[in-house]
Amino acid sequence: MDFKHIFLTSKYQLLLPACFLNLVISASCFAVTNAEINDLENEYQLVTNQLYSSLADQLSSCRGRTRSLARLNSQLINLSKQGKNIIGICLIKNHLPLIEKNIDSKEIFPIFQFLLSNNNLKIANTLYRKARNEGEQSLVSNISFIYARYYLKRKNWKQVLKYIEGTYNDLTSDDTNLARLFTGIALQKIKKHRSAVKIYEQIPQQSQYYPAARLNIATAYIRQDWWTDAHTNINEILSNKNIKTNDEMINRLYLVLGYSLLRKEFYRDSREAFRNIELDSIYFNKALLGIALTATNQEDYISALNAINILKEKNTYDLSVDESHLLLPYTYEKLNQNMTASASYTDAKNYYEKRIKDLATIKSNNLSNISAKNILNNHNRINISNNTINYSDYYPVSFLENTAQLNDFSRYIEHIKDKKTLSRYTKLKNKHENFLSKMIGNVLDKRINYLNSYMNQSRYGLARLFDNSNI
Repeated sequence: MDFKHIFLTSKYQLLLPACFLNLVISASCFAVTNAEINDLENEYQLVTNQLYSSLADQLSSCRGRTRSLARLNSQLINLSKQGKNIIGICLIKNHLPLIEKNIDSKEIFPIFQFLLSNNNLKIANTLYRKARNEGEQSLVSNISFIYARYYLKRKNWKQVLKYIEGTYNDLTSDDTNLARLFTGIALQKIKKHRSAVKIYEQIPQQSQYYPAARLNIATAYIRQDWWTDAHTNINEILSNKNIKTNDEMINRLYLVLGYSLLRKEFYRDSREAFRNIELDSIYFNKALLGIALTATNQEDYISALNAINILKEKNTYDLSVDESHLLLPYTYEKLNQNMTASASYTDAKNYYEKRIKDLATIKSNNLSNISAKNILNNHNRINISNNTINYSDYYPVSFLENTAQLNDFSRYIEHIKDKKTLSRYTKLKNKHENFLSKMIGNVLDKRINYLNSYMNQSRYGLARLFDNSNI
């Protein structure tokens, strides 16, 4: 989440209203809907199960037999390292009698993990029903926890809550705390912030998930306008050296704190929070913009200009960089440098016009060369001509994984003898690739909408400046 867009002061909401839109525009505004993604998911399950059935019979590498689940799990690990997960699913399919015979063994946990990581619900559900009928409660709880992780990736919050319910007492201490974190996230996503806070508070300080839980508590408090409690939670983690956390979590905490303090007009403290964010952090650009905003509020316009100019010189395009071009002439206005402000508004207008034109050109070109696997390998970020956009902000990562898996099936197509199955596979693969291009186009449209808003504000700023001055 881009916390900057939540905490802009009212003054800067007037200056940069498109920033605020980033908070309130939901995925439902885009052409690709959740219903369409769910339909594709159901079709994916049907077609891939037909493919697995064919390959399990045809491929000699799938027909080998082992007599123990431990040995089977070892084979699955090796296949996964080789990128041969499809062979792994076929191997599981051919060992179902062995798995069902040992359904009460903990060795089935990695098998469920493998099945759900590769999105084979049919086999997983068959085994889950058998485990519920024949296994003890702790076994079922651990499998349910694996299902909760599966649905969390798909942003299916109700299913997350369904599978996690009643599992806490049967999981390891570490998994129990992770399950609580999952529960809190799901509750927050369905707007039950107070219930989420109660769950987060059950995660102990010594847990590795404690910092994430406290940060989520803080964001829940912020959404309820309980700013003091939010700041207390964040400062507790930042000041307590006994709490284990990583550098990017610290950077993220400072970012949330900085924009929260900015929103409450504690400019000096806000600026200090932004200064603590590391130069190589993914949050550094947002911190620079935060410094520029706090410095402007403090009438320290020279520092604001320094931060803005650093952003303007970046070789990548994100919203912070784009917004800096609009904040620059406003800062010159505050310095009463109207000639420079006028030139800067003109430069900003030209910048946005070019950015819009460039993105429109990218969008009109064939986007099919952007593969799902490349986005996954790039930490779920789409990178097009230095435009970096986080795919997972808009759509579930599971769609990327399904698309990449369908492409992997092409290595084994020669072994698919049934023409009807082959035809269904080809159509589904093409449909996924078309939807991915459509999704990327939708995300680019959103960025273009922001740029149009910034461009219009540049024109308005220029007109206002001429109207109110002797230029």
